[in-house]
Amino acid sequence: MKPVPSQPGFRQPGVIKCENGRLTMHNASFMDIVSWAFDMRSWNIVVPSWAVEAPEQPLYNIDAEADGPVPQAQVKLMLQRLLAERFQFAAHHEMREGVHQALRVAKGGPKLKEAAAVDTGHVPSTITGRNGAVVAASQMSQIRVRNDQANSRIICTGASIADFLTRLYVSYGGLIYDQTGLSGRYDFTLDYGKYIEGSDSDHRLNVLLQAVFDAVRAELGLEVVEAKMPVDALVVDHAEKIPTGN
Repeated sequence: MKPVPSQPGFRQPGVIKCENGRLTMHNASFMDIVSWAFDMRSWNIVVPSWAVEAPEQPLYNIDAEADGPVPQAQVKLMLQRLLAERFQFAAHHEMREGVHQALRVAKGGPKLKEAAAVDTGHVPSTITGRNGAVVAASQMSQIRVRNDQANSRIICTGASIADFLTRLYVSYGGLIYDQTGLSGRYDFTLDYGKYIEGSDSDHRLNVLLQAVFDAVRAELGLEVVEAKMPVDALVVDHAEKIPTGN
């Protein structure tokens, strides 16, 4: 684990790669490292001011390897220990109340169709949306994002509500908490193209997201609302800016 020289101007996102028990991070911020290690979104993490203030925000390179191939969850625990050893890192969890977006069942009830029998250990769930790229893949789920110029859609097959909300976050950057109480897996096509207002040149992120929300209410019987709720936060009590040497 080594600090790297600060980079004036726009910072390229940090690169994180974990394969066969080996973890590499390049140009990762302290927030990047903590977020990955504890599997939490950055807005639910409270870090020291030095870790978020530009242009002095420090960056780090990490190259760590386990004794052999291990699950990613174990690598995350290794990184947590590394944070404690090198940064004298100490943190605690606490529930913090705030206003967040939540997905709930709308008046009239859900309009979702239960998926055909799905063995989640072998049959992947598939979600298709914008841009044509595979944005996530694992043994249990395979997520694809596709742009349909004529008719923008999100196609879900054998997907849970959590899968769907994860894809919305990946595609549009809006974190939404699940308060539907729905625990099944579903097949559905969310045709949000017809809810887009304005010309093609006006397809900004907020316009597309509003179109998705309108389609969710009309076609799925669900709604996105603002709700005051407590959420889990990771509060960093102490961390040194410069890690100790290898």
